[in-house]
Amino acid sequence: MKIADLFTETDALVFVITQSDAADILDWDIEVVETALIPAEYGTYLVKGMQVFPSAALNCYLMLAIPERIVETVILNDGIGMPAVRPIYDIPFRVIPSVAAECYGNYELYYVKENPAPGIDVLRAGLDKAVDKSPVAEDLGYILRDEGRLEEAIEAFLVSIASGPSSEFVFLELSLLYQQTGQTELSSSYHQLYMENGGAD
Repeated sequence: MKIADLFTETDALVFVITQSDAADILDWDIEVVETALIPAEYGTYLVKGMQVFPSAALNCYLMLAIPERIVETVILNDGIGMPAVRPIYDIPFRVIPSVAAECYGNYELYYVKENPAPGIDVLRAGLDKAVDKSPVAEDLGYILRDEGRLEEAIEAFLVSIASGPSSEFVFLELSLLYQQTGQTELSSSYHQLYMENGGAD
């Protein structure tokens, strides 16, 4: 199918771009990727997303380069069911994916400070579906940490540890979170794990 058909022919969440030779992005060919999460495999994907306003969210699609998690282009509904291509820098409100990602990357892809709930909801749903839960759990943990939801952040980072964390810094995050919540013994234990896994003071 063509990108031009996005808002009329499908409810799929993730597509891979199979042909990008046409001058008009709307004429590019895409195929549905049967997956619950954005794949970790290298490629450019078109992913269902949402434009997040302070108290609402509208559907759109993001062109997402994996594994870098780079978004430069957004496909919006022009109001009459037709797609409109816009550079992400011209969008007045933040746009985030509606699907969690299997690859590690900048958690701010899902974080809208003015309205963090949609991103948190996407990641919680993705965590339930993920086989390797660590990338989704880390995205969720960092957002919850930034939102001051420390106990929930701890729970998310513990899921990452159980699945295999991306780096020693997850142990450091847990050490700091336990310190902030007054759990000094656990803070010391996770700081020791941070050091044992390559961390430095």
